Amino acid sequence: MKILRSNVSGRPFLPQGILCAFLLPALLVGSCRKNATQLQGSEPISSESSFAQISAAAAAPTSGWTQTSYTYAIQTPWNLPQSSRYSVSGGEHHFWILQGDACQFEGCTTGPRSELRMQNDYTTGRHQFEGDVYVVSGSDGTDIMQVFGGVTNATSLLLTIHSASGGTIKRYDNETLMTSAYNKWIHVNVQHDADNGKIYVYLNSVLKGTFADRGKATHYFKCGVYNISGSRSETRWKNVKYWKNGPVGQ
Repeated sequence: MKILRSNVSGRPFLPQGILCAFLLPALLVGSCRKNATQLQGSEPISSESSFAQISAAAAAPTSGWTQTSYTYAIQTPWNLPQSSRYSVSGGEHHFWILQGDACQFEGCTTGPRSELRMQNDYTTGRHQFEGDVYVVSGSDGTDIMQVFGGVTNATSLLLTIHSASGGTIKRYDNETLMTSAYNKWIHVNVQHDADNGKIYVYLNSVLKGTFADRGKATHYFKCGVYNISGSRSETRWKNVKYWKNGPVGQ
């Protein structure tokens, strides 16, 4: 190989074609490293982990939805002070009922309840409930969240806690959605596509089931405790949010 010398420094240099052959791979490697680093600031991550994080973020039940403000009312047994069956502190709502409690107003015939009634009445569109629930052990035969409104029944969905298997969450008394549910925080998302009559239930961000609602009606969300088979039922709810107009079942 013929070596050429610079007139300035006297140092040898390579012909242009050979120089490019050495430099091009180095430039390409440097460029790829920069792009990977830019995915998470200055900490380089592998392409596999970055794609996994992006996929997980895209799968969040609230992705593409619009958080919407709401007001609410608290419903407790009519013949007791509200504070005897409900309290709230630091954004954490505590609901409990005892066997033999009255329903929410004098003369009603439904079961006892201590519930947050979200005032988000709707008949059409896509709506989503989100919150974290802690079900106290011993709660049994109690509805912990509901989508109110239906034609064949008063509700479109009830999430019900049963005492079997360390606390079992079912849709009504039917499909099992989770076991070992007592005494831990569980993230709940319920999407209702009222236009197409479908409800999607997520627990800890995992889709547990898709169910038909029970007909077009005026709907709204509730959470707390309603009905009882044991001696005492109690739930705690926090981070309760309302979302509208997003993709369902993703």
